[in-house]
Amino acid sequence: MRKLLLSSYLILLISFVTEAQRRYGLIDKRNASTGTIIFSLGPEFCFTDTKATPYTQNILKNKDLSVGFRVRYPNNFGYKTQINYTDITGSDGSSNSRNYSFSSKIWQMSIQGEYTINFGESYRQLSPPHSIYFFLGVGLLNSTADLNYDKRARYLYKTSHDNQYDINKIFPLGFGYQYNFYNNFLVGIEYNIKYTTSDYIDGFKPPYPESKSNDIFEGLSLTVGYKIF
Repeated sequence: MRKLLLSSYLILLISFVTEAQRRYGLIDKRNASTGTIIFSLGPEFCFTDTKATPYTQNILKNKDLSVGFRVRYPNNFGYKTQINYTDITGSDGSSNSRNYSFSSKIWQMSIQGEYTINFGESYRQLSPPHSIYFFLGVGLLNSTADLNYDKRARYLYKTSHDNQYDINKIFPLGFGYQYNFYNNFLVGIEYNIKYTTSDYIDGFKPPYPESKSNDIFEGLSLTVGYKIF
């Protein structure tokens, strides 16, 4: 516990010293690393084994929320650690005889490498306000699916993952845009694709060759950030 408190104190001390040096011009703000807390919210779609297209899903129910911490270095490289909570629903559609539907809750934790391109007219010693960034990462997800299907149907369901927790790897990638207001606040938009090593995000795996790939997420999020150093 003492080590944790000491580490936290040192991180805060370094942050305050660095910010003070920037404020008094001892460090060029364009040549300093930055640390930002990031929040995001947006619709998320999951490509699973249901036969209806994911884009017919209700985006008010299919949502992804996240909180993360981003560090950017003067050479435009950086990284972000992030925790996501995702709520996904899907179905075969009312006209399909299989009549399968699901509702899944997913927790994700990932670390992502980033590269940023800044552009626009800069202000004083600050970096340009506009930036586009690209990211690629790796992480873990924990999912549980609530299934709804006709057990009397003449179909080979593999639903052993009904209301069970699954832990699998996830590989997020994508790009985003961000605008810096120069008052420590930033806003933007981000597009992501997340590849998983699970075919049970929806709790359902049909027999081969009907299912040939693992489940994939796709989403678009509004991001809000606050710089702490």
